[in-house]
Amino acid sequence: MIKYQLREMGCDNMNEIGKNLKRIRLLKKLSLKKAGELLNISATAVSKYEKGDIVPSSQKLIEFANAYNVKTLDLLKQYKAPEMKFNSFRKKQRLQGQNLELLKDIIQNKVSDYLEVIKLDEINSKDIKIKKYGCSSYDDAENIAEKFRSDYNLSINQPISDLISILENLGIIIIQIDNIDNRFSDFDGLSEIVDDIPIIVLLKDNDGARQRFTIAHELGHLILDILDDDLNEEKLCNKFAGALLMPKNAVINEFGEFRHSISYYELRAFKLEYKVSMSAVVYRLKELNIISEYLFRKINISFSSMGIKKQEPDLIEAENSYQFNRLVHKLEVDNIISLNKACELLGMSIDDYNNEDNNYRY
Repeated sequence: MIKYQLREMGCDNMNEIGKNLKRIRLLKKLSLKKAGELLNISATAVSKYEKGDIVPSSQKLIEFANAYNVKTLDLLKQYKAPEMKFNSFRKKQRLQGQNLELLKDIIQNKVSDYLEVIKLDEINSKDIKIKKYGCSSYDDAENIAEKFRSDYNLSINQPISDLISILENLGIIIIQIDNIDNRFSDFDGLSEIVDDIPIIVLLKDNDGARQRFTIAHELGHLILDILDDDLNEEKLCNKFAGALLMPKNAVINEFGEFRHSISYYELRAFKLEYKVSMSAVVYRLKELNIISEYLFRKINISFSSMGIKKQEPDLIEAENSYQFNRLVHKLEVDNIISLNKACELLGMSIDDYNNEDNNYRY
């Protein structure tokens, strides 16, 4: 089987094996030297396999798979890597080197799989309903958030209950990346148009408040058409995200137009209702001039002393995207893709696929 697949693969695809070898080695946190010791070959030889300078035999692929504790098919998987610019790739300075290279590779592969699935399901850019909004000031970002809610029939007086579902229904792809061994914790988010499809990428996060703000921020990157080069795009997207998740009208209804003091209970209740962090609520109150700069600082000092800045109480449950898995199951049930292809896309064995909850045929 492996020999047959190797014969069927062209030169470009043979290079894909090298990329797979490198990605899996990095995921396993193996140096070239350590990988060579596991395979009983030199570090230089491992590097040549990864660069495609040496073509692995079927037996050598089995040895790599055994050494890395993966399936041989993981080494043979082919990706049609999409062209990505990573212009809106937000990260902290600490994320660099091999971890940065690995993360970008993982993102490209995830995007490649998703684009393949939506193409097979005959979803194309014509199905996308989002549009751009001209933005010339920070006040515009506030107004655009309100306009976005209005355009897509979202009340300006109520919280958004499931942000991921709403954006996916508008044709935006949401991709959540596993934070393997916390190696990508300094990755903040990514938004990009790839093959005319808007994409938001973020880490899987147990903190739903942080997750939702990241998604709203990245949505800002996708829909704000910034007309003034002097404006800070990150600040604009933060302004948009806060206004989208906490509409001005709703905040004023909850807190009033101006407050000399405010209770912890009020902040906590608003957090739970709107699924945002208390720190974001306090910032929003200052932004709308409902509280003074002095009260804003006073609350933040209190939050720091209480440890709320590092870990807020009442963790908001994170949202999940089911669209990719749902589409893969649909394509497999409709016999558009094979069972093996479905398992490859979902990264699971046939046994695991067949044992999934509710994986029945009607």
